[in-house]
Amino acid sequence: MASSLKLFSLLAILLVIFLGSSSCAKNDNCNGSGLCGSRVNQADCRRAISRYTDGTIYNGFTSRVSGHCTAIFRCDGNYPSVSGAVLKQQFLHVYENQPCRLCGSHAFDGGNCEATLNYCGNCRDSGNPNVGDI
Repeated sequence: MASSLKLFSLLAILLVIFLGSSSCAKNDNCNGSGLCGSRVNQADCRRAISRYTDGTIYNGFTSRVSGHCTAIFRCDGNYPSVSGAVLKQQFLHVYENQPCRLCGSHAFDGGNCEATLNYCGNCRDSGNPNVGDI
């Protein structure tokens, strides 16, 4: 019994150390589905980005689709209120500043949120961001 308690204590300490040293913050990357190279093209992704409305405030999970590309706005925890114009800049960062060829993500809002471009096979737009206009 004492050895089991010592083992449990050791495992609990290691878990605390591991969780304390890892970060859940999102980061910039050029990752995506394995189908990005064969099924996604940048023109579709740019059209998906353009489907966000400049004057609309987005404050929840939202995705816009064109062809086989989906442009996804998602956050961990609370969502900031972001205009479509600002979201478009976040998505374009993937191509203009990272630079990714097709799929990828750009972290913003201190790593809490990301703008992701990725393959989507049979997707539709989602999210109801029409909370208010600027």
